[in-house]
Amino acid sequence: MLQDNRITVLLGHAGTGKTNVALHLAREMARAGHATCLADLDTVNPYFRASDYPELLEPVGVRLVAPVFARTTLDTPSLTGELDAVIGEVIADPHARLVIDVGGDDDGATTIGRYASRLANVGAEVLYVVSAMRVFTRTAPEAAALLPDIESHAHLRATGVLNATNLSLETTPQIVRHGRAFAAECADLLGLPLVATAIPQVAVDALGEGQTPDEAFAPGEPRHEEFTVLPKYVGIPWE
Repeated sequence: MLQDNRITVLLGHAGTGKTNVALHLAREMARAGHATCLADLDTVNPYFRASDYPELLEPVGVRLVAPVFARTTLDTPSLTGELDAVIGEVIADPHARLVIDVGGDDDGATTIGRYASRLANVGAEVLYVVSAMRVFTRTAPEAAALLPDIESHAHLRATGVLNATNLSLETTPQIVRHGRAFAAECADLLGLPLVATAIPQVAVDALGEGQTPDEAFAPGEPRHEEFTVLPKYVGIPWE
């Protein structure tokens, strides 16, 4: 399960739903009793960042590591050395958890390179987050083609694919099924496992009475990846 990973690194371009997954995963780890930290390493995009949601993290005990000028009017990429200490704490404590939300493009992935050797040595799970609804990667080959550049900048190799296909509150069961096929093809092209599918709660709410997620989203086929159902946390700035 995703919660079993001591360190989870989420890579992927903007618009996939990566930050929503990061927030949910950190909250669930903390609720399961783990000392949990969410590190926001997005020093490129001032919007849709985990740093903007401390009210979702602090009440459940998630520690937030954020860029120095997050939640200010200054758009200045800058990090402290705090994450180095957190990585050390997680390495020392097998019950601790760390989720790292990496910036949403090649340049954003450069930030994680500073920590790459330590993360690789501890066996961090590095997940490539994809979405069939992202405008600029509407086919699996397009999404797969972006990963090598991200890995090159991050100095990390992805260990799996996470499907976060969504259309915000308009996500339907049909969109979830389409996203699973898209992500499975992408994973095959990359030679990686499809580790998990993040399913928006709104799609689960749309199911017929008594219908299970497996019946709705993986009909007539064996399912190998984890299903995780998550609310919509991340909104557009003017909501």
